Amino acid sequence: MKKNSQNTVLALTVAYFFVELAGGLYYHSLALITDASFMALNVSGQIIALYIERLSKRLPDKSRTFGYERAKVLSGLFNGLLVGFLAFYVVIEAYQKVMVPERLEADKILMIAVIGLFVNAFGLLKLYRHAGDINIKGCVLLILNDTLGSIGVIISSIIIHYTDMYFLDPLTGVVVGLLAAYPTYFLIKDSVHILMEGNPAKTDSDDVMRLLKDHFDDITHVKDIHIWALSPEKVILAARVRTSGQTNNRKIIRSMKKLLMEHFGFFDVYIEGYEAERNTAKKVSDRNAALKT
Repeated sequence: MKKNSQNTVLALTVAYFFVELAGGLYYHSLALITDASFMALNVSGQIIALYIERLSKRLPDKSRTFGYERAKVLSGLFNGLLVGFLAFYVVIEAYQKVMVPERLEADKILMIAVIGLFVNAFGLLKLYRHAGDINIKGCVLLILNDTLGSIGVIISSIIIHYTDMYFLDPLTGVVVGLLAAYPTYFLIKDSVHILMEGNPAKTDSDDVMRLLKDHFDDITHVKDIHIWALSPEKVILAARVRTSGQTNNRKIIRSMKKLLMEHFGFFDVYIEGYEAERNTAKKVSDRNAALKT
């Protein structure tokens, strides 16, 4: 279902990209060209997302023992950097056009922008339900930027039609570029956070420790807690648990894992159990005494 939605949105986006680019060049509209540029990134982002979606389903192998889930994060980071670069470029290009604006056929530009608004709105409706996937989230942000761009062009075209304030067209291009920067920042930030082995779930390690101690009486200490993610929806926990009782009981370890996965929603949990040092020292002493006798 997700793949069919992506294919449909991609086909419509490609078709509209050529319409918008041709209209922007023919009618000398920087706002349309800006929106078409974001549409081009949108197309490239969707193509990458489709490829990454297939790549991420590969099973782990000897060289990628965790599998290929991180490819989704790289896809999100790549799309975010592309949008950021283009937004900067648009602001630089728009400066001169604001100073020396060109005459525009606002009616024609308005018609193209309205078509774009419907195309982008359709794409948002199709993909928004899958936006929890960071790979798809990059595409959704790109389409959202295109939608904002279309709205901006529509507003500026209407004003230009009645006022001949032609400088509004390049100014709209700048506004669209700046609006694109806001969600793009968070996409890049989240992607880098995951690649740096950050905790995307915002689960406090103290909460993990408290939950285990509340449910297992013989736990004396929980340490070396590590929380990271292959992708935002696949968060993993690893921890060492010290107990005053039997640590090799697999049933207890499984109970701990089940509790943590159900309570915090972890994709997987790794627990290493060991006994308190005083008990371990006593066993070693008893074993040495037995060997001497």
